[in-house]
Amino acid sequence: MVEIVVRVPENTSPWQQLFLAGDGPLGDWSAAGAPLAPCDDGAHRAWLDLPPAFVVRFLVTPGRWRGAETDAHGREHPPRSIPPGARHLEVHVGGWGRNSVRYHPEFTSRFLPHARTISVWLPPGYGSDPDRRYPVFYMHDGQNLFDAHTAFAGNPWLADEVAEREIRAGRVPPLIIVGVANTSSRLDEYGPRRGADGPARAYGRFLVEEVKPFIDRTYRTRPEPEHTGVGGSSMGGLISLHLCDWYPNVFRKCAAMSPSLWWDRECLLRTATESLAGLDRCRVWLDVGEYENSSTAGSAMTVRRTRRLARIFERHGLRAGEQFEYVEVPGGTHNEASWGGRFDRVLRFLFGV
Repeated sequence: MVEIVVRVPENTSPWQQLFLAGDGPLGDWSAAGAPLAPCDDGAHRAWLDLPPAFVVRFLVTPGRWRGAETDAHGREHPPRSIPPGARHLEVHVGGWGRNSVRYHPEFTSRFLPHARTISVWLPPGYGSDPDRRYPVFYMHDGQNLFDAHTAFAGNPWLADEVAEREIRAGRVPPLIIVGVANTSSRLDEYGPRRGADGPARAYGRFLVEEVKPFIDRTYRTRPEPEHTGVGGSSMGGLISLHLCDWYPNVFRKCAAMSPSLWWDRECLLRTATESLAGLDRCRVWLDVGEYENSSTAGSAMTVRRTRRLARIFERHGLRAGEQFEYVEVPGGTHNEASWGGRFDRVLRFLFGV
């Protein structure tokens, strides 16, 4: 049994629940791992029964990675260790709140009329290794990914929390996630129409010719197509499939979660039946929830459409489990909580080690 004593900065709320987040017994890097108990002396304590000869790494968090401990200068703190056989360990937290998301508001385009916010999540270790470069995952509906105050109905995916857990647990290599917010023209920008060179094509040029070059200039990216993914849900899933079709020399990883395959009289399904074009060069995650629609019949139709696309992939020679992964999610619904709840599987398939 080892006693962990955590002493916190004076500005820490006395009502703040704190946790040890770390290896195996400490929650497998879930931000809310082993709870710490507040004590009368102002310290927080946990008593852990650890396997012998087992080195445990951990950090102190308030239950979310966004607020995890930093050093006294606000910089990311490296993981701490509990050495084998330790009976007592005392740690001092220097501060709270690693700045993991950077915002670029009012990002304008020469192709589209509306400015929007670009949100960039940087992985653990980004600030401490200036020579390392990172894969990038571009995602639509970016205002729904990280923050409750911008997410639809106040329910974000918590994509940053999921990604940080998966990276710290070693299941996914460090990567950058770029959230591109939608605008009032969302349906036009995410919904290509057969034979039309409209807003969706302009949105593609915006991402490829403006957003991606900006990200590659500003952050330490791996800009090659094999290290670049694009993804989204619903209409965002639909446009992701089209973008990989149009730009296979830019995007080689695609996440189409609950894609709106009904759009434009099933245009994508009809086109893909004839040819996958650039999609056959990509690694694709494709999924659908059991309860995507408000009616049983509507949900069944949505599942059938998505199954058709998976079968089209197979008929064109894509190997299931290798070039694409198709998942029907039991109990899955058409909302941010459901998509965020399976985002870890998406990251593992597209970027996993």
